[in-house]
Amino acid sequence: KMDSNKDNQISKDEFRTGMVLVKALQTAPGLGNYNAQFVKEIHEDADQVFQSADEDGDGKITELELKIHIRRTLPKYSDAAIDSIFKSIDQNDDKEISGTELRSAFVRCSALRQAIGEGPNFK
Repeated sequence: KMDSNKDNQISKDEFRTGMVLVKALQTAPGLGNYNAQFVKEIHEDADQVFQSADEDGDGKITELELKIHIRRTLPKYSDAAIDSIFKSIDQNDDKEISGTELRSAFVRCSALRQAIGEGPNFK
């Protein structure tokens, strides 16, 4: 069914279009609209992580603060892994994570929430 042009090959576009139609993926954690159903809870978790990680209370998380926060519970994370996490959250590339950026990242990617998460709804 995915080979819509019947050339016996599935292109990237045909695959993408076909996967969107798979019902199970439409509500899978981290995909589809699953996270949209739980935005309030995800934001609560993000806010708690933000409060915990913002060591100096200045309303932003630096890369060092994120490293300290993650290493409290996951000491085996490499600097490269934490750098990658930081860059994926810091959407405006200002070398700081705002509360809004963290909330957005948690909604966009449930795996990220699991990697650095805590909070009243963290599971």
